[in-house]
Amino acid sequence: MSSIEKTNIISVDSDNRKESSNSLVYRLAKIDDCHSLSNLINSAYRGQLSYQGWTNEDALISIPRTNPNQLFNMINSNKYIFLLFFSEIDQILTGCINLQHKEESKTAEIGMFAVRPDLQGRGYGKKILSIAENNAINNWNVEYIQLYSIIQRPELIAYYTRRGYIDTGQRLPFSIQLLKLDPSMRDDLEISLMRKSVKKD
Repeated sequence: MSSIEKTNIISVDSDNRKESSNSLVYRLAKIDDCHSLSNLINSAYRGQLSYQGWTNEDALISIPRTNPNQLFNMINSNKYIFLLFFSEIDQILTGCINLQHKEESKTAEIGMFAVRPDLQGRGYGKKILSIAENNAINNWNVEYIQLYSIIQRPELIAYYTRRGYIDTGQRLPFSIQLLKLDPSMRDDLEISLMRKSVKKD
């Protein structure tokens, strides 16, 4: 078990501590967080609130991104590490991200990366992503960090490209199960696998 899995309080983000608007603290998610975490993720990805941010997928998929039961199973599993980020001053839940260690390929996979829509555009996302990457690098034997993004969200692909991720060219069809749940959803959606090399010299 790595050190990231042993403690509830991970660390304090000390960058720009004097700038209260950009100071975050973070910890591991707990079972009690499932409902607030579900609300955060769903508001960032889809629904009316998502339009307060700079990007969303509401026009592509209408059903919620996740639910408390799914998050309960993920948090309760040894497969995922969920990090929650809060404003250092008022403790408002600001963002989240999860990590999964794929030992066989020396890869950490990032998922459910979200920033509260009305707090987007302030540098929180860049900070959260960097902290997640560093945790994976420092605690696991990884050479790559990867994530999946819908190719019909070019602004998000561009964001990850600026963060050092490269489109591998690998495409995956969108979930058939989601198509059944939401017949109005576009049937041409594809997922791009993006990867960043973090090999140590």
